[in-house]
Amino acid sequence: MPALNLFDSLLKLDRRWIYLVILVSVIVSLVGPFAIDVSITAPVSRYHRALDRLPTGSTILVSMDLGPSTLPELEPILVATVRRALGRGLKIVAMTLLVEGPAIGERIMLEAQEDLNREYAQAGEQRRITMGEDWIYLGYRAGYGAVILQLGEQIRRAFPVDYYGTPLDDYPMMDGVHSFDDLELVVAVSGTSLPVDWVSYGHAPFGIPILVGCTAVSAPEFYAYLQTHQMEGILGGLKGAAEYEKLIARPANAMRGMVAQMVVHVLIVILIVLGNVAYFVSRRRGRRLD
Repeated sequence: MPALNLFDSLLKLDRRWIYLVILVSVIVSLVGPFAIDVSITAPVSRYHRALDRLPTGSTILVSMDLGPSTLPELEPILVATVRRALGRGLKIVAMTLLVEGPAIGERIMLEAQEDLNREYAQAGEQRRITMGEDWIYLGYRAGYGAVILQLGEQIRRAFPVDYYGTPLDDYPMMDGVHSFDDLELVVAVSGTSLPVDWVSYGHAPFGIPILVGCTAVSAPEFYAYLQTHQMEGILGGLKGAAEYEKLIARPANAMRGMVAQMVVHVLIVILIVLGNVAYFVSRRRGRRLD
C-alpha cells in the first residue's frame, strides 16, 4: 500500500534531508515578509515604562555584558534599547564587564548612531546623534563587583578615560555626571549572572534602578528580583526583545527571529509526530506479518 510505503520511507529518511528542510525554512522565514503577533508580558511592560518615563536629557548607563555565544538573543535587546533611548533624547554611558564585549558594544553604538542619523536626514530633521554629546563608550574594565562599586562612588575612578583613550571630562555630556547619583538607571544586558551583581553592588548600596536584558533560559532566575523591585523590568531572550519592539513600534530582528523560531518549532513537532506514527504503523505491520 502507498501509505505504508510512505511510512517505511520516513523511517529510513536520511537526517541530512531534515537539516536541509530546517535550513530552508529558517532562510525563508528571515528573508520573507512574514510577521507574528506577540502578547506583552508584565516584565517587558515594566521595562518599557521605566525607560520611557525618564525626561529628555537624562543620563543612563548601559552595560553590554555579552559575547558571541549570546549575541543572537541579546543583540536585539541592546539595539532596541539603545535606539529607543537615543531617539527619546536620553544620554547613554555604555560599557562592558566582559572581555568579549568591547568590540560588540562599540559596533552596536556606532550602528545605532548611523541608523538614527540616516532616519533624521531622510525625514528632513536637523537633529543628529553625536558621540560625546549624546553617548560615550567606556569599553571594558575587569573586576565585576569592584568596578560597579567604583562606578557608584566615582565613574572616573573606574574609567579615567573612555574606550578611545579620551578623558571623560573632555566630553560635554559628562559635565556634572560623576556617580550613580547623577544617573537615572542602569540597563544590564548579559547572558551571565552579572545582573545579580548589578543588584548587589549597584542597587543595594546606591539605590539606582536596574533594568535587565537576558537570555530566555536565564529569565526565570531573575523574576524574584522583579517581584521585590530590585529589578525594575526584564527583557527575556528573543521573545522579550520582540515584545519590546512591538511596544516601541519598531519591528526589527527580534520580530523576524520569532517567525523563524516559530516555524522551526512547528516543523520539529510535525516531524516528531510523523516519525512516531511511522514507527507504530510499521511495528503493527510487522506483527501482522509474523
